Amino acid sequence: MIDSILSHITCPFLDNRLITKANKNKIYYAVKQPDGNIKVVLPFVFENEKFLKLSDYKDGIEGATQRVIEEIKSEIINKKRFLPLAGYFGKRYRSLYEPLTVVNCTLNIGSDLWRADDYNYIDGNKIYLLLRMVFKERDEKVIAEKIDEIGYGLERLIKNINLNILIDEAKNIIDQKFLREKLKELNLVSFIANDSKPARKYTEVRKHYRIAGPKEINIPFVCPKELKPIEIELKYRVVEGLGIKRKEVFVITGRNAQGKTTMLQAIESGQDDHIIGDGREFIITVRNLIKATTGSMEMNGEDISLFFQKLPKGIRGSPKAVYGTASGSMYMAYQIQKAIKNKRDIILIDEDNSAVNLLVSGVLSRKFEGVKSLAEIIAYEREKLGESTFIITTSSLDLLTAVADRAMYLEDHKAYYLDLKEFKEELKKYYLEIIDSFLNK
Repeated sequence: MIDSILSHITCPFLDNRLITKANKNKIYYAVKQPDGNIKVVLPFVFENEKFLKLSDYKDGIEGATQRVIEEIKSEIINKKRFLPLAGYFGKRYRSLYEPLTVVNCTLNIGSDLWRADDYNYIDGNKIYLLLRMVFKERDEKVIAEKIDEIGYGLERLIKNINLNILIDEAKNIIDQKFLREKLKELNLVSFIANDSKPARKYTEVRKHYRIAGPKEINIPFVCPKELKPIEIELKYRVVEGLGIKRKEVFVITGRNAQGKTTMLQAIESGQDDHIIGDGREFIITVRNLIKATTGSMEMNGEDISLFFQKLPKGIRGSPKAVYGTASGSMYMAYQIQKAIKNKRDIILIDEDNSAVNLLVSGVLSRKFEGVKSLAEIIAYEREKLGESTFIITTSSLDLLTAVADRAMYLEDHKAYYLDLKEFKEELKKYYLEIIDSFLNK
């Protein structure tokens, strides 16, 4: 079918370099879909002499490419043009036209979304696009005529695209990369710019926070002045915001549903680059982190001795070489200890996905399990945490908050400074009240 369709296409925009026997049914193909429609995938190339001016911003060229793709999607969604590129808005084809504000994502997700990649890119005066089209028609000649219409329509759109918005996108990506490289020089591992908008809106095809778009209602982050916001000069702009330091224990606390997990996810998403409008453009994070969570795994000699002085019954070996099915706290202990050994720059911890007995001490966990909590290690054996920064979200682990270096709390999704000296005094009074009211009865 694809050979017949190709034989009837007359527009001059096919990328014939890729239309080879070796690439047939791999890069380009035609296949009948379960709903009876015909899906056709073909490589195209369009010229625009204005693109040559982007050579001065080549380090951010993927941002310019993504903007061109998003402009095409906008025409599809808002003006109902190029409908085969949206599968005529069939539910199963949503990934074809779903907006995307992320480039250079370090996580292998959203691969079915149309994005800047090895087949969609700008080089010199040309943009190369791999078009995925869905046709209701069955006749190969009619499909070819429709493809010609799409080709000529895209050629006009691309010729008339505003070069300045492409340059702005390229500068935007260049500055994100520049800041990520500059973090080490500044002794930082993450930076959250003022006016960042971390809250995400999820869709059927963007279910993960790393690729989800911004919520319509999105309260901008503003660094509390007590946390000493820093100003950083980039290549094309100056940004101000919160810098999280290397080897720091930084706690984000507050009541439930105030945005703590969202903030932690935004920090993790700072490993990626984002086009203008995402809201996380200048939440920038080093790309050497892990998120430590509870879970289970089969231990085969793993070391958890940083946290465990003895092993529970049913687990073989020793804390330095554990064998058997790990509990949630043992699994999390292994993750943290391995991250420290491997010199991870950041260890992210969210209370909601953690083994609480590993984070703060309890009478029984210490007596029967021999667990030394993270709070104790931070307070008394800080050197054992190596070079890693800990960024922790919590609403109720007050002992862990108390041993942090710095902290902020979120209320109504806004960030406020938490004075840890005052917090410790309040915590002391709180525990004394508990002792008096509960234990002296």
